[in-house]
Amino acid sequence: MTVLAETAVADTALADALRQRARAVPDNWTVEVCAACTSTNSLLLDQTGRDTRLLFALEQTAGRGRRGRAWTARPGDSLTFSLRHTFALRADALSGLSLAVGVALADALRARGITDIALKWPNDLMRADRKLGGVLIELSSPPTGDTTAVIGVGLNLALPPAGDYAHAPAALCPDAPGREVWLDVGAALADALAGMLPQFAAQGFAPFADRWNHYNLHAGQAVTVSGDGAQLCGRCLGADQDGALRLDCDGRIERVLAGDVSLRTAP
Repeated sequence: MTVLAETAVADTALADALRQRARAVPDNWTVEVCAACTSTNSLLLDQTGRDTRLLFALEQTAGRGRRGRAWTARPGDSLTFSLRHTFALRADALSGLSLAVGVALADALRARGITDIALKWPNDLMRADRKLGGVLIELSSPPTGDTTAVIGVGLNLALPPAGDYAHAPAALCPDAPGREVWLDVGAALADALAGMLPQFAAQGFAPFADRWNHYNLHAGQAVTVSGDGAQLCGRCLGADQDGALRLDCDGRIERVLAGDVSLRTAP
């Protein structure tokens, strides 16, 4: 039974075309595409087993981002998918995973000629100071000590409908994308994650730190980091080897761990 058996309508032709283009995706991964579903993350979180699955949706009716925010897009105007993968690691060993995912996605887009890509800690893809996409990672740790991660990705191919957004949106394309754009970008990002996962599993975030800092949107800037009812102000020094954000707060170095925090340019 596939993940879509009772929850959404599968588009097997599109899934086949996507797999043909995603040449770095291992043969033992399951790749599925649905026309519409509630949330690709939610569907994959409900699954059991250790197999790796990629689930793309042309439309999500209950897509979500960090801090419970909704992901809004017209059908076909965004690339939304989730990757379910089990690591032979404890959950605390996955620190920095969302940042490593961001590096892999940014590198893939840059290779396609999108040179104005930046990363905003901990998990936003930015273009010209506007939000192009984001990453939402949810973990499940069974008693065995292994950890299953569901990595959700949302990327604006075209601008979303007008609305009240926490960050002004950016898009990859000036107009509504066609099937070929969706397939090409989807395959490129799937390939990027397929290459990133084994390196992260073996070495953690450390090999990705320099690349993340290269893309750091707020490098050297005065910023405010807020979360859990507290705020820290300082100069953004970038990500540490474990993915923590380093701030210079009047000569005192503070480390902020990825979580429910927000990063804003200080007034």
